Amino acid sequence: MSNQAPSSKGERNASPLDEALSKNKEATEEVARAADDLAVVHAVLDTKIVDGSSEGDVKRAVAETKKVEERLGESAEKLEQVNETLQREVRAAR
Repeated sequence: MSNQAPSSKGERNASPLDEALSKNKEATEEVARAADDLAVVHAVLDTKIVDGSSEGDVKRAVAETKKVEERLGESAEKLEQVNETLQREVRAAR
């Protein structure tokens, strides 16, 4: 079993655990950004619905939540890949 660290040329020689960690960090950042976006959408909807929203405002909010949903789906896929890698590596280490 090799314990090679990523080379200075990038992560070409990164171990599966290094790659899993990198994907996990990316997914974590994406989920945090999505949560921020959802908070903004919530604030807009909360304000607009109380004040009497226009159809355009609601359509924009719905479109934005669709984008956030897609980003969260991509993040979930990355996290699933990380879980599979970690599971494989843990089994190999036993």
